[in-house]
Amino acid sequence: MGLEYPFMQRALMAGIVIGALCPLLGVFVVIRRMAFFGDAIAHSAFTGIALGILLGVDPILGAIGFAALVALGMGLLQARSRLPSDTIIGVFFSGVAALGILLIGLMEGYRSNLFGYLFGDILTIAWSNLAGVALTLAGAGAVMLALRKPMLQIALNRDMAMVQGVRVHVLECVLMVLLAVTVAVSIKLVGIILVTALLIVPAAAARNVSRSIRQMFLFALAAGVFACVTGLFGSYALNTASGPTIVLVCIMLFIVSLIRSE
Repeated sequence: MGLEYPFMQRALMAGIVIGALCPLLGVFVVIRRMAFFGDAIAHSAFTGIALGILLGVDPILGAIGFAALVALGMGLLQARSRLPSDTIIGVFFSGVAALGILLIGLMEGYRSNLFGYLFGDILTIAWSNLAGVALTLAGAGAVMLALRKPMLQIALNRDMAMVQGVRVHVLECVLMVLLAVTVAVSIKLVGIILVTALLIVPAAAARNVSRSIRQMFLFALAAGVFACVTGLFGSYALNTASGPTIVLVCIMLFIVSLIRSE
């Protein structure tokens, strides 16, 4: 099994934490059809990491700050512009990707640590990193749980929520910041590809087989944790990269959910 090794123990704990929170946030993302938004946030977090390295500050703080600014910028423009949401996200996505490439070009030498953020490696997590990540994600999860009812109202029917007095714009900004923080903190551990997959795929699979919103949350959480745990032990047994293995387990769960929904 590999659990006798400390690195597997740390990876398992991190996988359970990230595998639980990302799909729960992903439910809101899927219901609101914001999958492209999650991808844009992931890439903006990577650009924030590059900016942090260039300026000599903590890359994770740079990722959180820049990703939050991008998220709020997209939210503000969506509220005040007549452009479709996917167009606005596409503009920001292109801009942050171009800025990230530009910042990488300004760095001297080969930055292997920077590309470590791109692909991630859950097996290299240290206890100190795990504690900080767990506390941050627990805080984000607590905020999400406290605001889940009004956020769900907005996700299901934004106009009706506004009529009912829900502070739609404020809560949309809160959701975007939660996504930014979750993605930015998780990206060091598992990379852009896995963070995006955990946000979208378990929630999408849960939607295929759920008969209620409550079931969708439970199934998404179960699918995310199952994918992380199974993918982690599978990668150890097969001697494959852990991140891509977890993503492929997510995809298999989605395929199974499609078959079950027919």
